[in-house]
Amino acid sequence: MARRSKKKIGEILIEHGSATQDQVVAAITVAKDSGKRVGEVLVEQGTCTEVQIAKALAEQFGVEFVDLTKPEAATRIDRSLLKDDLQKKFTMVPMRREKNALLLLVHDPLDLAAIDAIGMTAGKTDVGGVASRTQLAEYISGATAGPNFDKQLVTSSIDKSRDASRDASRDASRDSSLDSDVNANDSGIVKLVDRLIVEAVTGRASDIHVEPYKDKVILRYRIDGVCIIRDEIPKKMQNQLLARVKLMAGVNISERRVPQDGRIKMTIEGTTVDFRVSSCPAVHGESVVLRILRPDSARLGLEKLGFQRDNLEAFNRIIRRPNGIFLVTGPTGSGKTTTLYSALNDLNTPDRKIITAEDPVEYAFKGINQVQVRESIGLTFSAI
Repeated sequence: MARRSKKKIGEILIEHGSATQDQVVAAITVAKDSGKRVGEVLVEQGTCTEVQIAKALAEQFGVEFVDLTKPEAATRIDRSLLKDDLQKKFTMVPMRREKNALLLLVHDPLDLAAIDAIGMTAGKTDVGGVASRTQLAEYISGATAGPNFDKQLVTSSIDKSRDASRDASRDASRDSSLDSDVNANDSGIVKLVDRLIVEAVTGRASDIHVEPYKDKVILRYRIDGVCIIRDEIPKKMQNQLLARVKLMAGVNISERRVPQDGRIKMTIEGTTVDFRVSSCPAVHGESVVLRILRPDSARLGLEKLGFQRDNLEAFNRIIRRPNGIFLVTGPTGSGKTTTLYSALNDLNTPDRKIITAEDPVEYAFKGINQVQVRESIGLTFSAI
């Protein structure tokens, strides 16, 4: 293991001028109460950036800091040394082999469980460098994007769509924002949206976020529970992009004042994938989220969800009780829906009658009576 400095991370951050003594002391108190790392607390409080924490950790452990936004960072990494699925799972990438050990670029040198787990497959491992978690997630996602996606193609689609939009606006003598139907069907924007969706699905994203701001539109993917910025789209593309997504989702593309919900179904690499689409009016335009629903994930089986053996046994006992309430909680993308649907799939046998009350119904099961809640007509959870 990389040799750890006697200095604490708080001391290093103070020396770097990244935090004050009082801020570090306050963060240590919060960290003790919450079980979080001091650096994690300082980032959450807005005192330090992830990059500042990564630099301090690199100094503390006597390894190099790698800024993955710099082009030369690619020369420090050899991704062929470790399977892609392990890199994605643990948000770590291999750097090189040295003295029979695989040196890893990590965001948390103290995550020994993850480092040892990689060692089970790759042999002896050690920390070779530190980068910020967000940069690592973005680097892995960008470097392992699906084979059907090419950033040049997206750029080309944006340019073509922009040109088509100008032509359509010129011919119709009206502003493009008032011509959503035409813009939503421009070949450039159609290809752009399709490629972005394919990339998100093949890159294991759980959500696609389209977020308009004053001067641009931010596209973000949620991968392994973490939102990463995929790209910035020109502001002039906003109306076309949103109209295309809403058109695909089957909602009113001219309605921008109230939230709307819709669904998209696409076949990607031979698999049918559903998307739950939600739009919400914001200051600079509608914010749209596409939740990616993979039918196969709901049928993985409880054994493949990562439970420890004793927890799995307890889980199985609970879901097979004749009555009671079973509460599953967690943040967005943590696996609540997959867990519950996997449990239903295990319980779904011919001798059982199962009725669900859902809002929305995300996966359809044969043999289960699934009811969609509709508050507007009085079909509430309690009524069902």
